Amino acid sequence: MNGAYLLWDGLLQAITKKQRKFLPVLLKSMHAAMSTPSSYHHILHDPEKEALHHWMLHIATSDAWSKARRSVGTDVEGDLMTLCCLHPRPWSHSLGNALLDSGDEVFVESWSDLLSASAIAGSMDVEVEDASSQAPDFDMSEPQETTGSIVGSDCQSEAAEEMASWREALKVPRVPIGAV
Repeated sequence: MNGAYLLWDGLLQAITKKQRKFLPVLLKSMHAAMSTPSSYHHILHDPEKEALHHWMLHIATSDAWSKARRSVGTDVEGDLMTLCCLHPRPWSHSLGNALLDSGDEVFVESWSDLLSASAIAGSMDVEVEDASSQAPDFDMSEPQETTGSIVGSDCQSEAAEEMASWREALKVPRVPIGAV
């Protein structure tokens, strides 16, 4: 990534100096792209998301960006930690941990518990797929009248409804935690 930093740092820093809102928008857009579902079998093996992770960490922590970060007038590391906590995904959690590793004692004390609390159990293991790909082939439409007596038909529909309710409870939130 050092070659990419060498090529792009100067241009991105110059834009940041001229447009104060550029850096926060860039980082928020990069984080949103990093948080989208991955087409890779295991999300943590996605090179595009890994590159976004490294870029955001570089911008937030490197000495080369310190002057540009100060010119923005906001706490870039704090803003990134807020995104990581509000949008808990595997790469967000990884970025948050990397920011904690590079932060000072006050930063770590302020953010470590919040990052831990926002982590979704099991989110580091697998990427949650689209709900339609997880759902078993049950017809969840209105129950229809049946003729004759089929033993256990009520049990099957109750089981299908119960499975659907648990499936909904296990979904990873797609909006920030606490958003109404």
